Amino acid sequence: MPNVPRPRAAHPRAARPRAAFLAAAALAALAGCDLNLQNPNAPTEPQVTTSVDGVIALATGLQGRFAASYGAFAYIGGLVTDEFAATSAALISISDAEQGAVPQGTGVADLVFNSIYRTVRSADDVLAGADALAGSFDPGTRSGLRALALTLKAEALGEALQAYQRIPVETYNVVAPAYVTRAQALPVVRALLDSAAAVLAAQPVSATFTTSILTPGLNLPNTLQLYRARYARLAGDNAGAVAAANLVARSGAGAFSVLTFPAPTVNPFSAVTGGTSGIAPRRQFRLSAAAGDLRPSYFVTPNATLTGRVGALLDNFSPRYATANASLPVYFPDEALLIKAEALANQGQLAAAQAALDSVRTDCTGGRGLDDPKACLAPLGAALSQADLLAEVYAQRRFELYATGLRWEDARRRNAIRGPTPAPAVPVEGQRCWLPYAVGDRNANRNVPADPAEPATFPSGCALQ
Repeated sequence: MPNVPRPRAAHPRAARPRAAFLAAAALAALAGCDLNLQNPNAPTEPQVTTSVDGVIALATGLQGRFAASYGAFAYIGGLVTDEFAATSAALISISDAEQGAVPQGTGVADLVFNSIYRTVRSADDVLAGADALAGSFDPGTRSGLRALALTLKAEALGEALQAYQRIPVETYNVVAPAYVTRAQALPVVRALLDSAAAVLAAQPVSATFTTSILTPGLNLPNTLQLYRARYARLAGDNAGAVAAANLVARSGAGAFSVLTFPAPTVNPFSAVTGGTSGIAPRRQFRLSAAAGDLRPSYFVTPNATLTGRVGALLDNFSPRYATANASLPVYFPDEALLIKAEALANQGQLAAAQAALDSVRTDCTGGRGLDDPKACLAPLGAALSQADLLAEVYAQRRFELYATGLRWEDARRRNAIRGPTPAPAVPVEGQRCWLPYAVGDRNANRNVPADPAEPATFPSGCALQ
């Protein structure tokens, strides 16, 4: 995989039609193709940030880049935990990663960084253009552009801090961005999301933004509040997590935001069901579910004979993931309830936490009119202790939030990094703490730190700085 410019050097590509932009970026990323962002046929930064049409094209492309970074993060997050394993045709580096080994310069490690900072750069360009041309947009369209860019930039940086021990956060036109700790980066992520919320509160978005710029299936206010809850949880802000989770709609057409991939584009999981980047669900995900839990069938199709490159027992992705043009979730609505349950349990509000958990467990087919994972289990019954409630939160997160990349942070958060797990052993939870830093940025940026040391004894937590 070729080296790529550091974040400052990324340049936007030419705009794609709104109906076709999302999966082309995601497929290119996960297939490991040329990551060089210099395109002689693409407009330059001044061209796209000094015209209304250019900024709108940037906003469209930003959503495609977000699809790519989201797909790359979910891919590696599942591969270094107990979710995915390499298929028989995959490269050695993929089967090494499924066993916890990700050396410096490995394509799957660099891909996450490169795709994330493409998203960040595009978001910064949209913000710059929306500000420079403030008088040329109607207020609701400018509001939508700014809120979209702030929200997707925040989530991209949030994915970075869940994959790398330190990350750059100030990159726009910066020659050598500094790498900062999670304690420094997380407030930046949350401030971006708070700014997006303030923008939307001050000026609702226009119909033009919603129908002509925002990708179909994406509810921006709901996505924003879910992300606010997600990073309040990471920060240990229990009150903030509950407040944001309460603002996430869980019924109605806007409750479930998705990325759409109309033909001829292809969703990222479909792109990696075979070939040299191929992955598939580990069979243990389905087999370890509670009796009667319907959620595994949302994600996987059982297979009794499929094995991976180094002998992992595998299932197939379900049609909703393996079908080329199937949509993929930006988030699952019940993540808000699980965040709320954890925060309430941390605050000692055990009955309320258990009620939130029961809402997730008892969600059944037809519930709330959403095509999201349905456990269809019985409620918990007798009152649980705080420790038991928190354990149940993470048990439910495993099956509710499969294939989102969040399993990795859950393992790290609970000191449940179990270490490299060589085949044919079956891994449990997380196998490593961090990815090595991208070689392309290391070659160009003197501020890239040394790769963090992985733990030597397990289970382990992960050093955050």
